[in-house]
Amino acid sequence: MKVLRDVEERLRSYLGLKYHLVGVKLFREVSPKDSFPRPEKPVALCQMIRESSTRGASFLYGLDDEKCPTARVVLGFRDFKHLNVSFKVVQSGTRGVLVSPLDRMSYTPDVVLAVLTPKQMMDLTVILHAEENVPLSAEFTGEHACAEFFAKPYLEGKSNLSLLCNGAREVYSDFRDNEVVFGAPLEVYLRAAKTVERITKMGGALCGCRTSDIPAEIVNEFMK
Repeated sequence: MKVLRDVEERLRSYLGLKYHLVGVKLFREVSPKDSFPRPEKPVALCQMIRESSTRGASFLYGLDDEKCPTARVVLGFRDFKHLNVSFKVVQSGTRGVLVSPLDRMSYTPDVVLAVLTPKQMMDLTVILHAEENVPLSAEFTGEHACAEFFAKPYLEGKSNLSLLCNGAREVYSDFRDNEVVFGAPLEVYLRAAKTVERITKMGGALCGCRTSDIPAEIVNEFMK
């Protein structure tokens, strides 16, 4: 989808992202007709996201492919009615999950993820603030990362930041100490890409610094 390719190209270029943006889509009623590779063995969602981001891999998988017990509940593979959970959980009924680089998706993703350094997250925050003039808020606990970067945006339609969890950093995957994951509906990324396009057309900062270093209120004045 061209719009997804454009979003990835603009944001990766502006933020200096080394890795792909990643789209995640849940299939609730029917499985997709397209053919995607399944994991060769059970793998956790967080590891598939990292593989998709760093290597450009795509996965379509189901319950038997999900290695993390928490992710099985978070994604809606398992019923949580009789579980005492304090984190966001998708209602049971999920039949499949597609994880793919955003620029290679043929479906509209439910949530788009970005693997970022704190500096890149700061630059993205400036862009989002410039577009809506509302401070970015986030909720995280250092546990159940997939609930933070996927389930919360999926259920609430708002962005969220995750500092990840030990499962994502050590047990199931190997996210680096300087990496965080930002999750949001596609619309948030579309607005961010639109803002980047406007700033680029303005020619950047006159002082020679990066446009993303300009305070949001000044960017807003230029956009009026």
